[in-house]
Amino acid sequence: MKNTKKINKIRYGQKTGAITAFIDADNIHELDPFVLWDHFEAKEVIRTTGLDYHGHSGIDAISYPVTGKLRHLDSSGNQVTLDSGDIHVMTSGNGIIHKDTMTPQNGRVESFSLWTALPAGQQEMADASSANIASHQIPLVEEADSATKVLIGNYKGALSPIEYSIAVTYLDIIIAPYGVWHFEPDKLQTTGFIYVRSGRAYIGGNQLHPHQMGTLHPSTLPLEIRTGSIGTRLFVSLGEPLHQPFISSGSSVHSSTVNMSLGEQRIKHLMTSKKIDGL
Repeated sequence: MKNTKKINKIRYGQKTGAITAFIDADNIHELDPFVLWDHFEAKEVIRTTGLDYHGHSGIDAISYPVTGKLRHLDSSGNQVTLDSGDIHVMTSGNGIIHKDTMTPQNGRVESFSLWTALPAGQQEMADASSANIASHQIPLVEEADSATKVLIGNYKGALSPIEYSIAVTYLDIIIAPYGVWHFEPDKLQTTGFIYVRSGRAYIGGNQLHPHQMGTLHPSTLPLEIRTGSIGTRLFVSLGEPLHQPFISSGSSVHSSTVNMSLGEQRIKHLMTSKKIDGL
């Protein structure tokens, strides 16, 4: 198909331990509004693994465990254990601290993290909040060649129950061998990427293999993905650019140094309070 979004770049990620990161400070502006995509995967795990309390501000963070359970605790009062396929959205706003641990399933853990920047101004510095959605609440659209789970946004009339801060479409897709997947997104959602979890995918003359991210040329065109002799499981993320500055500390993203400083102060206060409370 000629009139389809095209791959701009193929990214291979930077692996540190069990985490492979695909967006960093050097390329953070290329995928506005997306500011992080991490793939966490470990095998032969015999005990829980994860990160102790740490802080974020200025972002929405989406956690999606696909193998194992994810235990999440944060300073907004949210405490939840996510099963495989559940989704958690944490709006960090003016500052939040949290702790995440994963429990293995048959010795394996795997999850995906997607962050988007919050709009500059009031939303960027609003109070933090969290939301959890169970897998059975997330729409699944079954078609002749594919099954599409609508994590965020709208796909062919199926609407995710998550009320998200900005205009984003986030899909978990399985395509059968020799299959075709076609989608006409909102015309304003011109930025995005494809990430292949397994199998191979063909997009506008390019081929993507497992653990590769294909960033898309910004456009209003539809998106068509094809498979060959083996099927694929992949993610599609599309969004409407915010067109604002991105200042990143690694754990937080803001539109100004003033807001970054305020967020860091809030996180420091929350960490101090946690120690006083003995958490």
